[in-house]
Amino acid sequence: MNKKMTSCKIIMYHYVRPIKNSPFPNIKGLELEGFKRQIEFFQKQFNFISMYEILDCIYQNKKLPPNSILLTFDDGFKDHFQHVFPFLKKLEIPGAFFPPASPIVENCILDVHKIHFILASTNNYQLIVDEIFKLIKQFSRDFELEKPEDYFSKLAIANRFDSKEIVFIKRILQRNLPSPLRSKITDLLFHKFIHKSEQEFSSQLYMNLNEIHEMSQSGMYFGSHSYSHQWLSYLSPKELENEIEKSLKFCNDISSDTQNLVMCYPYGDFDQKVISKLIKSNFKAGLSTKVGDSMISNTNIFSLERYDTNDFPQ
Repeated sequence: MNKKMTSCKIIMYHYVRPIKNSPFPNIKGLELEGFKRQIEFFQKQFNFISMYEILDCIYQNKKLPPNSILLTFDDGFKDHFQHVFPFLKKLEIPGAFFPPASPIVENCILDVHKIHFILASTNNYQLIVDEIFKLIKQFSRDFELEKPEDYFSKLAIANRFDSKEIVFIKRILQRNLPSPLRSKITDLLFHKFIHKSEQEFSSQLYMNLNEIHEMSQSGMYFGSHSYSHQWLSYLSPKELENEIEKSLKFCNDISSDTQNLVMCYPYGDFDQKVISKLIKSNFKAGLSTKVGDSMISNTNIFSLERYDTNDFPQ
């Protein structure tokens, strides 16, 4: 392994689409034209590299070009096939894509994405907060729950991208209620605020296997984003093993190269327990959501930093 530390920039993307004139103009994503302008900016400032070059740097002691930059795309959205892939292919720029398996295999919608579109369905986030308060009170008879006001006080802390109401909605539905109840409440909110069936919405939101194979055959890298987009460090050992094993099976199905697997941590969440399991499962690296240049060495290959697209001009 390479003991000399080197660095590169890794950029993280999610939704990339024409947003303003879409059915969900409030979705938090990157306008397609802004994406194209940003890539033009990167072309002038950086040298594009592939995921394989980062792995070769750490495991084969190969050098990266100066001012290296890697583009990564999370969540397996159809945006990436329809809009990103043709543009990158035309410019001969490599990309690294990390789809979670379950929505593609099961034709479902991940709760995290249901939450995104619930939020995008209205400008009045207090409506959603009020509905969550009502549902927590309703289900408190069946679950040991805190008062909704106590959850709000603990979780509603604004960050650099989201208001306190949005952070509360995300955290209470992603992590801080019992798992069965989280999914139940998210489903109820989805059906209240979104007027499409889950199967129809899923087929429009995510890439399918044929699209993934086309991209892979054109040289795009595909890695793991887990099976069902869980907070991995919160899982029991058995749950973690199941999540990674099912993700590995999916990776085997979509790629002929299973010797260079990288985990892109859902929510950027991992701990040493997760890293140890990944190493035992022959993963080669892990991508976090920590902000900054990726200092690539044999000591931190499983905690590589990434920038958000919003950290650069568009």
